Amino acid sequence: MSMPLQSNLPAATKRIDKKALISIALAWAFDAMDFSILTFVLLDIMKDYHVPLTLAAGVTSATTFARLGGGFLGGLLGDYWGRKMTLVLSILWFSVFEFLTGFSLGFTVLYLVRILYGLGMGAMYASGTPMLMEMMPAKWRGLASGLMQSGFSFGYIFAAIIYREWYTKLGWHSMFYIACVPALLVMLYIWWKLPESPRWKLERAVRHKRSIPLSQLFVKGNTWTTIHAAIIAIVAFSLTYPMNTLYATLLKSQGHFEPTVVANTIILLNVAGIIGNILGGWLSDIVGRRTIIIISAIGTLLCSFVFEFITHDVLRDILTFLIGLFSIGGVWAAIPTYLAEHFQTNVRSTGQGTTYHIGAALGGAVVPLIVSEIASSVGGLAHAMTYFVVGASVVMILFTVMWRESKGVPLD
Repeated sequence: MSMPLQSNLPAATKRIDKKALISIALAWAFDAMDFSILTFVLLDIMKDYHVPLTLAAGVTSATTFARLGGGFLGGLLGDYWGRKMTLVLSILWFSVFEFLTGFSLGFTVLYLVRILYGLGMGAMYASGTPMLMEMMPAKWRGLASGLMQSGFSFGYIFAAIIYREWYTKLGWHSMFYIACVPALLVMLYIWWKLPESPRWKLERAVRHKRSIPLSQLFVKGNTWTTIHAAIIAIVAFSLTYPMNTLYATLLKSQGHFEPTVVANTIILLNVAGIIGNILGGWLSDIVGRRTIIIISAIGTLLCSFVFEFITHDVLRDILTFLIGLFSIGGVWAAIPTYLAEHFQTNVRSTGQGTTYHIGAALGGAVVPLIVSEIASSVGGLAHAMTYFVVGASVVMILFTVMWRESKGVPLD
């Protein structure tokens, strides 16, 4: 099937589709913005709802864990219905529950609303990323991967700006009302302006029957691909999510910094992540996915002691930038395209969405809970974050060596 698919694709799909790149990257950025706002208000949740840090952080972890269900269901629908329809519905879904987060008058309600929000976030990535990768020519796929993944850092920056500008004036509930608007605007643009993935349409046309592609994850040589992709995703999330979830809390609780300092530090972290994603994605098209991830994991390892020096302004800023460049940036730059390049078109959305969000559930949801839980027994939150980032960096290096390089492969 590989040759007919490649040879029959219209010429328009062999050039960079700027509309797809911009709109899907923005959708992911605003999705990440909505998700990240919660990390700035964990102390407010603890105070307002009288819960300990572990339970407050558990809201973010529950959201992340729910992304597995959303990634799985969104992946199935993306392969069955099409990428575009699933993408539009997922953006609408998470925007609605982002708005409802502001109305959460109790901890239980907040918990449930954020779980439902997580379903939409998972489905958005499961449909949007394969769609973008299918619209990119092989020689630019790594750069597109890095640009899209940088959307998460842009989202974190947007969240930090909202926190800096409106938190003191409007309170934490109102931040969620503001955050849902941009994603809805992007959703409307995608619905009106973005076509369905031509590669998905062609594959659908030559398939003999319409079927849910779940079983295809474990047949025709896909078993190891599915397992290995899930392991890589788990380790990648374990490396970055202690920072994404708990760095702002560490700055507020241990550093006792004002909102401006907290927000500026998080912005610096994610500006570096954007640079690392774009640079890493571009370089991965030249030297390969594996090389970029190994170098970035080594860089993350060398900068992992940043959390021990948050009270030293200059050293904190330098190390924050470097660890953002290597971890949030470099390590993640190749992940979207690597996953896409290892699954066939008929199962790409399901495979990518499911394995990515297995990583989100175990590495992104469970690891921050473990970090916050063991903090008191290992000398504080800074020590716990350092230990997990170090461990994940080493494991990432070891498992990346076992990767099959996928640079330049056709998407069949």
